[in-house]
Amino acid sequence: MKKILYTFVCAGVLLSCGGCTGESRPDYAELSRRLSEYNENYAFEYFDMFLYEGAYQVYFSLCSRDDVLLSMNFGEDGSIDDITVTACSDSMKTTGERAAYCSFALSAVSAFTMLSTEDITKIQRNLSFDDTNIYFSDLYETYTLSRYNFIFSSNSEYICLYAEYFEEMELSGSIEN
Repeated sequence: MKKILYTFVCAGVLLSCGGCTGESRPDYAELSRRLSEYNENYAFEYFDMFLYEGAYQVYFSLCSRDDVLLSMNFGEDGSIDDITVTACSDSMKTTGERAAYCSFALSAVSAFTMLSTEDITKIQRNLSFDDTNIYFSDLYETYTLSRYNFIFSSNSEYICLYAEYFEEMELSGSIEN
């Protein structure tokens, strides 16, 4: 009887752990749903995506036609491994356009990671993507939080905010003194 109960408990724990992993890495439909919670114009469909150099991409028209690009790389299970939000200097000239990029980038990172408000605030403190005055200057910043790496980069032509999920490495064996 104890073995049967133990088997059910172990199976329940394994199933619940599997559910947690899926929630931290959405597929494209879940990312779209989460983005639409921030702004209904952020939603996208499968037919809006195109494949370019191994990444699925979607253009968004925040202030002008196709002014922001969302790129996604998928894992074998269909969940998203990383996202990149990119804009070109030609389409981000005004303060309003830059603020729209910042808002979308923050929404995309929040929707992809599902981190707490406190963690999102930490990302904003450690990366300058919400300082629109420094857009399109030479800048490269990195930050790691939980199981995510973040990179904000900028040059005279493009700005990019990158977020990547990574698995923890498990070390086996013992360390001897």
